[in-house]
Amino acid sequence: MGRGIDEIRERTGDYGPPSGTSGQPEEHQAGRVSSTRYFDTAEGLKSYTHVAERLAVSLANILQDTIASDPATLSVTPEWLCLRHRELAGALFPDWAGRFRDRNVQIGRHQPPPFYEVPVQMRLFCDDLTARLKHIRTEEPDVRAIAELLAMADGRFQSIHPFRDFNGRIGRVLLVALLHVMGLPGVPIVPEGPEFRQAYLDALDVADRED
Repeated sequence: MGRGIDEIRERTGDYGPPSGTSGQPEEHQAGRVSSTRYFDTAEGLKSYTHVAERLAVSLANILQDTIASDPATLSVTPEWLCLRHRELAGALFPDWAGRFRDRNVQIGRHQPPPFYEVPVQMRLFCDDLTARLKHIRTEEPDVRAIAELLAMADGRFQSIHPFRDFNGRIGRVLLVALLHVMGLPGVPIVPEGPEFRQAYLDALDVADRED
């Protein structure tokens, strides 16, 4: 899509070079995921670069469908998020795309909740979002309240890390959906430049501590 094909924050240590190759994956730098990361997909072993390019097409279609939908009928629920995740990655990862993770993961220093707590935490998260949305005045928008809602939504979603992978992309879908429901125009939701990316990563670290 003319931009980087990296994920802003990914878990580490789960993927290495394919069998038959030498060397170890490159280290993550400023949140960038190494292009030497490999995935075992339904179409065989694929590099992160190849997978990211495929996901970019799916993500663009999901975002387009979201902003074309009737905001009055759009409800962010665990089922809605799972369906978006399956639309994103189901062709490559049919065994687990669209399902909450069934294993524990670690992202840098952050330890997300154990996998068996994810369904309950996501239900509570979506119920909380629905309640907060009811207090947003669309006729006289309160910019601070809207910013706090979006920050809470992204921070909490990424902290729970509900899916095995590609949570960053679904987090972007979530933010676009919330903006659409509130009747607001789209805004850039991927930080550009190393200083803004680092500020975002620092904010996620703080959100992991429920601040």
